[in-house]
Amino acid sequence: MPTLSPCAKLGLAAIALAVPLVAAGSAEAQFRRGVKPYYSESYETRGPQRGYEGFLFPDYYCSYIRYPNRECTTDSRGRERCRIVSWRLEQTCQ
Repeated sequence: MPTLSPCAKLGLAAIALAVPLVAAGSAEAQFRRGVKPYYSESYETRGPQRGYEGFLFPDYYCSYIRYPNRECTTDSRGRERCRIVSWRLEQTCQ
């Protein structure tokens, strides 16, 4: 089974988020009352990736944060050495 890149996943997530917002009458009514849906997704990647930053719709902003996943070891002298083994991308929209 092929795996999707984080950018492809974010594109699919943006489409998946946009379709119910536009198509569903109840979501549209909530949007008119000022209730905005909150979307959050987390991705694990080998290297640092960029998410989507900007407006998806008027008054609906998306941003992302990258967190390094560190693996730390302590040597015989008690010194701690850490290295980045992977990255976590957190995409949020509201």
